[in-house]
Amino acid sequence: ALQEISRSAWGAHMACCQRRHLGPERNGSVGQLLRLILRAASAAARAAGAAGSGWALVAAARAASKEAVEIATKGHAEGSERDSASSDLGPAPHHVAIIMDGNRRYGRMKYGNSLQGHRAGGEKLREVVEWCITANIKVLTVFAFSTENWKRDPNEVDALMTLFLDEVPQLGDLTERLNVRVRFLCSEPERIPAAVRKGMDQVEVRTSACSRLQLNVCLSYGGRSDIAQACRRLAKEVASGELRADEIDEQAITQRLLTCDVPDPDLLIRTSGEVRLSNFLVFQLAYAEFCFLDKHWPEVTQEDLNVVISDYKVRHRRFGK
Repeated sequence: ALQEISRSAWGAHMACCQRRHLGPERNGSVGQLLRLILRAASAAARAAGAAGSGWALVAAARAASKEAVEIATKGHAEGSERDSASSDLGPAPHHVAIIMDGNRRYGRMKYGNSLQGHRAGGEKLREVVEWCITANIKVLTVFAFSTENWKRDPNEVDALMTLFLDEVPQLGDLTERLNVRVRFLCSEPERIPAAVRKGMDQVEVRTSACSRLQLNVCLSYGGRSDIAQACRRLAKEVASGELRADEIDEQAITQRLLTCDVPDPDLLIRTSGEVRLSNFLVFQLAYAEFCFLDKHWPEVTQEDLNVVISDYKVRHRRFGK
């Protein structure tokens, strides 16, 4: 009898999921259906005890099963109405920014070696570039190495720079093939080893005419130093008479940031369960939508990205209006 309840309730639930293109774990009716199963089991047991017959248990089970199907079907109809009402979704984000966090923890957990986690993170970035093209994203900006990361153990930093020597050319091969333009955004470029800078320059030249997607890789980057650099430029222009102090506004600062050639990000994604900006694009993210994933960067899947983008499309961005 209990099996009959379970089969009917779960079958109705799965039908709703399939019709609404949801996984079972994301359909809001699942909790209600499972509660029905427990309620039906209790009622059936009480009925059997009162009547002294197994037939009472079967009758109660069938009645509860019918109720479960009716509620699931009603929930599907209401969900369809909501889906129809929200069919006019917003556009996909034009510019997505990602803090690729959790590489070290992933490497230690999976390989017992943090550097392998960084290598897996580089492979994941190449995958995500392809996924963003599929999702019609036009600009992707990723946080690869911050100005604060220079404070890490020198041996780890040296190993990362050596890894970049291998990863940057691979990224160049992929992006050139996919018609993706690459730019490296560095607010403190002088700290990057010459060999790494040379590899970065070569990739930028190779992909300079590409137009399908722009990939900005923030390396030796800090949001505050980006702003400070813009302010120094403005100060020099005022001192030389090119600009008046009263002409400095938000747009003047924006035009002197490292991201001056692209619009501000629409969506920020941070992985590994952390919920802070960590000095990433602190000026540019003023009106971005935020999404925090409780997964390490190498664990992110295309489905994760698609779900985040779908969630973005139903958010109402009012910009203070």
